[in-house]
Amino acid sequence: MGVFASYTLRSLRKNRTRTVVTVIGVILSTALLTGVVATATSVAAALLGRTIETEGSWQVYDSLQPAEADSALGRLATETNVATAMDSQVAGFASYASDADLSTTLLAIQTAPRVLRGGADQARSLTVMPTVRSGREPEAPGEVMLPVTFSGVTLADDGSGASAASDGPIELGSTVTLPLGATLGDGDSLGTPTTTRSFTVVGFYVPQHFLRNDFTAFEEAGATAIVSPNDVSNPVFTRVWVSTSGLSTRDALKGWAAPIFGEEDYYLHGQLLALQGMASDESTVMESLSGMVAVIGGVIVVAAIGMIGNSFSISVAERTRQFGLLSSLGASKRQLRRTVLLEAVAIGVVGIPVGLAAGLAGVAAMLSSSARAFDAMFRSSLSGTAQGIPLVISPAVVAGMAAASFLVLLASAWAPAWRASRVSAIDAIRQQQDIRLSKRTERAIEKAQATGKAPRAPLLERIAGLPGLLASRNLSRSSSRGRTVVVSLALSVVLIVLSGAISLYMGRAMDVGSDLGAVGRSDISLTIYNRQEADQGTVSKATLGLVRDVQGISGQVDGLTSSSAIVNGALEVTLPAGSVSADGRAFLADYYAGDSGAAENGSYAGPMLVSFVDDNTWAELCKEAGAGSATTTDGTSMPALALNVLAWMESNSVRTVAPYGTPTTATVYELSDAQSTLLLDSNGGALVQTWENSDGGASGSQRQTSIDDAAVDSGTITFVGTLDSLPDQLANTGLTSSSILPVIMPRSALEARPNLFSATSIVVPFSLAEGADPFDAGNALEAAADATVSDNATAYVNNNVAQNEMTEAIVGLFKLLVTIFSVVCLLIAVANVFNTLSTSIILRTREFAVLQSVGLGPKGFRRMLVAECASYALRGLGIGLVFSVGVVWLFWTALSSSVGLSFELPWGYVAGAVTGVVAVLGLSVAYALRRSHALNIVEALRADAI
Repeated sequence: MGVFASYTLRSLRKNRTRTVVTVIGVILSTALLTGVVATATSVAAALLGRTIETEGSWQVYDSLQPAEADSALGRLATETNVATAMDSQVAGFASYASDADLSTTLLAIQTAPRVLRGGADQARSLTVMPTVRSGREPEAPGEVMLPVTFSGVTLADDGSGASAASDGPIELGSTVTLPLGATLGDGDSLGTPTTTRSFTVVGFYVPQHFLRNDFTAFEEAGATAIVSPNDVSNPVFTRVWVSTSGLSTRDALKGWAAPIFGEEDYYLHGQLLALQGMASDESTVMESLSGMVAVIGGVIVVAAIGMIGNSFSISVAERTRQFGLLSSLGASKRQLRRTVLLEAVAIGVVGIPVGLAAGLAGVAAMLSSSARAFDAMFRSSLSGTAQGIPLVISPAVVAGMAAASFLVLLASAWAPAWRASRVSAIDAIRQQQDIRLSKRTERAIEKAQATGKAPRAPLLERIAGLPGLLASRNLSRSSSRGRTVVVSLALSVVLIVLSGAISLYMGRAMDVGSDLGAVGRSDISLTIYNRQEADQGTVSKATLGLVRDVQGISGQVDGLTSSSAIVNGALEVTLPAGSVSADGRAFLADYYAGDSGAAENGSYAGPMLVSFVDDNTWAELCKEAGAGSATTTDGTSMPALALNVLAWMESNSVRTVAPYGTPTTATVYELSDAQSTLLLDSNGGALVQTWENSDGGASGSQRQTSIDDAAVDSGTITFVGTLDSLPDQLANTGLTSSSILPVIMPRSALEARPNLFSATSIVVPFSLAEGADPFDAGNALEAAADATVSDNATAYVNNNVAQNEMTEAIVGLFKLLVTIFSVVCLLIAVANVFNTLSTSIILRTREFAVLQSVGLGPKGFRRMLVAECASYALRGLGIGLVFSVGVVWLFWTALSSSVGLSFELPWGYVAGAVTGVVAVLGLSVAYALRRSHALNIVEALRADAI
């Protein structure tokens, strides 16, 4: 070991406190940098896995025409860059008429997947494959699988010449006749089929419609019939999905794909490519993630360089006399620089490996403890046993983090090492290089000399006497160290207050919307939509029948108890003058841009949303509104309650508005065309507006007729009261989050006059028994509903308990990440303050010895140091609190742009920041005083103590 290496290690041992603090700083900065990168790589891997799961692993997709299909498919089977490939032959398109909606619809016909390259499971993961609801996929020629929406539907010939038909209501085993070979032209016109074949229905699947990401989806057709592989001899075109290997950039991928598929005649999976590290204009996910890592990493690097560099500056200042002696004995500038850099290497050998291990262990613990939150983010759902995401980081990335931390360490030590090599031997031995007056002090001295008047005594001298004067003089000649302490304290304050603001505002944001009904107040709710298309009366009666169908669902699921079902629908009404308020007219005008249906006098013509409740609920709501519980049995005059609250999204913020004035009565109409709507004419009367299709539905025009010509039936509604907030019983209906005036009526009105209303859905609230698992109960309810409702209805479960847990988990994860980052940055700042303050005081032991020798006692020492620390504390707190207010305001502004929140500082955290600053300064001074008092005055005067 060389003499300089031995000297460096001895110096580290003699100054254990500074060495330990510096090593801790290296560990913290390395751990934080590693943690940020490891979290980012793990999240990126989870995003990639989620994208493959929901969109498929294909990188290139194309629709091959018959003339190019054989050549392209042959090359895909042999190309070395092809990892996995799959194709499906499209046999053509068909139209059909059905008894479900009596309208003509397009049906695509394609084969089940055929593997071109790779294993079967890998190939099927290239795209989103259909989920079989019942039966199975087609395997033999002459078999077909249809969307589940075709179950129970009869297909009939529509006379197009390329029509699909069935032998009756479609079920497993039914026969369906499909035309093959018909192409699709402009305006959805069908070509002539080459043949017609009969197929046996062997299964039903759930359609998803993700276009190129979905095996069954077409932009042109609304549904797809899947036949067995190799069951098409002359396809109209072939769909192909491919993933590659050995191509690392988007340009390389495009260069490979162009000769096979044609120049730009294909689609790239931009989202997947971005997550795989290939540049993509179609997705900014990885750019955002990389940018976030870069910003946070930059903050960490700056903080680390400031703290570690300050530590090395102090180390050099401690040993300037030794450096001067070495220089006078012949040590070169390079050898002096190497001495300091060798110290950095020795600290890094200990601190960097520990920091890497601590960072990886911390991320692993965070990912494990936040499994539910990550499940909520990446799967949009939670299961009873959340899996979370694994820690994913490669050895190359770990090595990169070690190298980056080492470079940060060398960068921190380089400037102090350069300064050590530039100090002259004479100045170093005299220790005069650190005695520099500030520009302000120099100007004050020059002014005093010029005017002959002594400058005004410093504030600290006026407060603390001679000790205050000494403190003021030391602050003026050690301004660079003082700035380091002040900046570190200010940073600590900002981080503490920002953590408090995040906790405060994110907690409040979780509660926003509950008063507007945006968050369901029942534990779990079941919504069933009636998909039947017919006249209003028929649809409304069928929806009332769904209420009876779901009565027994509650008893099928353990842990759930149902409340009364609510029927939702719409109606077309006219309201007299004074019914709509000024705020209501402004609200409607904002949404409908001139066609609001509301006049200046408060009259209205147009749609309204309605919720029909059972008699008991109706009586409770009438009592809440202070009205009599009038009911109707014959439908001659039907009672209603006006729900006088709506959520208005205005300028990216949400506020409530009371849309009603003083409504008394309304006239409700049944129109001859269910797609028509009412609107006001120029004279304040009502017109009926109808959309007329032309050119096969490709275009159309609006036609207006008088209400007398278009109305089939009408009735009278009497408003018996008004509710100014959404009742708990209707929290799951979404009445207040629409752009249409809401109203509540008894279900008996719907039963008496179903033709006046378009009732299309029901909502059944459920309460969860104590101790029951919300995820298991929600899944069981969904299965029971699917098995109970008819084929013309679709059931959805809104698991409010699980959703709230997901929200809390995500917000909790966000708070955890911010807290971890803030705490580690705070520790770095605290280490910086402690190291700077305590060591700078210790460096003045020779000065303290002189002061002690001339009679300054322990009390004077304490007053001097307290005065200095008070100056640091006031400046650090002042700057930190000012910046904290600005940072909190920016955070509040960003959050309140979408959620209305009042501005407030987290005063508890502000108090904590003040207490923390005082505590850090107190501990630093106490430690420094203990070290200083332990020194021998003679040794201190000889400058041999350090």
